[in-house]
Amino acid sequence: MLLKKGFKFRLDPTQGQWELCAQFAGASRFLYNRGLEQRKAIYEAEGRSMTYFAQNNELVSLKRQEATSWLQLIHSQVLQQALKNLDTAFQNFFQNVKSGKKPGFPRFKCKGLRDSFRYPQGVKVDGTSVYLPKIGWVRFRKSREIEGAIKQTTICREGDHWYVAFSTEQEVPTPAFAPINEDKAVGIDVGIKHFATMASGSAHIPTYVSNPRFFTKHLPRLRVLARRLSKKVKFGKNWLKAKKQLSKLYARIKRCREDFAHKLSTEIVKNHDIICVEGLDIANLLEKSARPLSRAIADASWRSFLRCLQYKAKERGKHFVETGRFFPSTQICSACGANQKIGLEEREYRCPSCAMSMDRDLNSAIVEKAAGMSVLKACGATP
Repeated sequence: MLLKKGFKFRLDPTQGQWELCAQFAGASRFLYNRGLEQRKAIYEAEGRSMTYFAQNNELVSLKRQEATSWLQLIHSQVLQQALKNLDTAFQNFFQNVKSGKKPGFPRFKCKGLRDSFRYPQGVKVDGTSVYLPKIGWVRFRKSREIEGAIKQTTICREGDHWYVAFSTEQEVPTPAFAPINEDKAVGIDVGIKHFATMASGSAHIPTYVSNPRFFTKHLPRLRVLARRLSKKVKFGKNWLKAKKQLSKLYARIKRCREDFAHKLSTEIVKNHDIICVEGLDIANLLEKSARPLSRAIADASWRSFLRCLQYKAKERGKHFVETGRFFPSTQICSACGANQKIGLEEREYRCPSCAMSMDRDLNSAIVEKAAGMSVLKACGATP
């Protein structure tokens, strides 16, 4: 099978290379915003959409104009990729409109917010150095070997550091799926009180993973830094220093979440062959929940964790089953199958039919594991 992976490392550029990265990101942002403004203007005036090829053909004339002659210093494929990203954003927008999903119209990019640029080809890696066209050989902190052929390379800024992300592809033998054995199955229910409640094996052995609450832990410091930033003169030296401190803290919180999700998902996939999780409409939960609950849901970052579980299980030939979004796992009794409505504030599940009493999240994890096992058996998976 074709295995796609991403490898991300921190760059150690010189001062000149750091400034070139910022210049490349600025050029990419400029073309993206210019292309977006151009498409909006043409649609409002003529009722038609501008294509990527038409905008790409304007690059040569843009480089010859005095006001934008500085684009000649930027690698041509970086500029083309910025327009491709814009075209992809519009394709996703139109596809969401047709499918009835929330459209998400492309937005203008802001300086200092997710600064990045991309090379579709031409990047070479030699030991702990990477060659970026028109920037040169840049050292990076290579923590592991890069597997597969590099297809795309993205340079992005997080906080005060630049990172290089390689998208690779490689052909690997398709792993044989693990046999269906309930003793190697686990049901996972994610929540706020506990990040994850797991029921393992036929004995439903409970495991509770505490919620790290990285955002909540750093919230007092975030408020202090945000207050300092609001009192500075915008784009002044002190404002830039305050913004740098705030962005560094946000980047730290993001890395903590990613590290937690990767470590926990790896441990679960190594120890279980069947992973059953609940289907969640997280976007709807964030939109309709009260602000404190919405903040707690965003802080938990469930979708990142579930995504890690899914692709790691696929790589190892493990079974990953996600129940439907409307599957009432919290309402079903894990002992007798009776169904009852239960409020969010009720943390104990008490069955009126069989008098079973159990922790609400553990009951949901057991129900999800049973549902996942039944789906695998119905699909004819190997016992």
